[in-house]
Amino acid sequence: MALADSNNHFVLLVLLRWRLFANSLHRPSRRAELGLRILWSLLIGIFILVTSAAFFGLTLALLKTGRSELLDIALLFILLIWQLGPILFEGYSPGLNFREVARYPISFRLYFLLTVAYGASDSVAITCSIWLLCMWVGVLVARPDLALAAAFAFLLFAIFNLLCNRIIVGLFERFQSTRKGRERIVFITLILLLTPQLLQFSARAWLNGHAFKLPSSLLPTLARVRDLLPSGLTAHIFLFEGPNALQAIAGLLLITGFIFLLLFRQLRAVFQGEIYSEAYTVHRELTVRQGWQVPTVDEVTSAIVEKELRYLRQNSRLILQLIYPPVVFLLLIFNGPVRKFPFATKPSGLLAGLAGFLLLSLPNLSYNTFGMDKEGFGRWLLSPLPLRKVFLAKNLTHGGILTLLYLVVTAIVIAVAHVDLLNVATVTVSFFAVLILQLAAGNLISVYWPKRIELTQMNSKMSSNAAGFASLLVIFPIMAIFGLIALAAWNWQLSWLPLVLGIVLLAGGYKLYSYLLDRSVAYTYAHIEEISGNLGV
Repeated sequence: MALADSNNHFVLLVLLRWRLFANSLHRPSRRAELGLRILWSLLIGIFILVTSAAFFGLTLALLKTGRSELLDIALLFILLIWQLGPILFEGYSPGLNFREVARYPISFRLYFLLTVAYGASDSVAITCSIWLLCMWVGVLVARPDLALAAAFAFLLFAIFNLLCNRIIVGLFERFQSTRKGRERIVFITLILLLTPQLLQFSARAWLNGHAFKLPSSLLPTLARVRDLLPSGLTAHIFLFEGPNALQAIAGLLLITGFIFLLLFRQLRAVFQGEIYSEAYTVHRELTVRQGWQVPTVDEVTSAIVEKELRYLRQNSRLILQLIYPPVVFLLLIFNGPVRKFPFATKPSGLLAGLAGFLLLSLPNLSYNTFGMDKEGFGRWLLSPLPLRKVFLAKNLTHGGILTLLYLVVTAIVIAVAHVDLLNVATVTVSFFAVLILQLAAGNLISVYWPKRIELTQMNSKMSSNAAGFASLLVIFPIMAIFGLIALAAWNWQLSWLPLVLGIVLLAGGYKLYSYLLDRSVAYTYAHIEEISGNLGV
């Protein structure tokens, strides 16, 4: 009670986060999600432990072997993860909207400090801080005489990253507040996601001598740029002595001060009530366009399909998640070393890999099928439509999108790799069998663990944590079944066996889909208030 009555705003902020979390556990589905989140936290903890040991060992090895000039590369890696991690893994960022906090009667100074403190609680920020601590421990063990200077340098480096991250997160939130901004941000995020693959291919080509080599005159310029980056200045603070160290301190302080002023200006505008909105277009007369008519389906189903596609078009992140797998897969196809093994001798493996990549993106669509409806979920229940038909139309839309992507990229693969028709038929039948099973599981998971999707919030995930783990429980058994089928066909030399068993699985998947669809509809009607609460609040 003493904490609850505290006048300390930071304590109240922590209590607010705890109260939001505790209230969410009152629902049975949330308790199941808590158990899965604990398991996920354990896996994340193991990852942090391993990577922290790697940073400690790397720092120790570089200092012991006299290669301390390479420490700035490790710091540059931390800088990139700190700045880009909350964006690429936005669903794991803290979710409080500080525009709401700005409405309360608090001073701007307090608002600024609360925003920065909340950014420090980001999981990526905590992880990067642990990595910096492990690097400092490595410096302390290898070179105790540099430990004090390194502590100051790493602290200043952490402050720079924290302030810079708040600016970047604020910019992305500003972009996502409008539809045009969300559409523009798709391209930027796609480039960020493809950068690791492009760097990997470029490095491999560079080592093989096939890449374009920079003129030797540019190498000193690149080295100078590397020294002027915040990571290079941080390393120079404790690795250099005398005037060079003072210049590095002055440089890092100057950059940090500039970032501070930018963040101050950004938060001041928000605190004073700056609002981002769509540009208003004046229409002289109202025109009504005729709705779509999807071939082979009735008008009601066509209307639902049109509504789903229009909603999906507004969700830039979901579009990105759908585009990313085939783009990355095509990059892997046309990368020289990958084409030599194993796809050159087994083109069917290429096609199967494509199908697998696409199916892995299906849970983003079908495992939270009412997420973008939000309060509109209640309208489905008030309409005279059977809820079963709503599920079917949504599944038709989601399955149709993946089928179209599969057919387009399959045509490219067939043209490049000349896949045997038997293998094409086998992979295609298997693709549709898994697609039906995923849609069936997605219907049930969507009503068991529904989650509201906020298009304007960067931290809004496409599905709940429980849905993400449930997708693994669906995918792993399917992979095991198809692995056994492939092993049996290879062992007995029966090339037709996967196609026959794929048809059997397709028929069985259709029966299972019908059964789980009825279960999903029945569960929805029995838990209307719970589902509406998750989607509407």
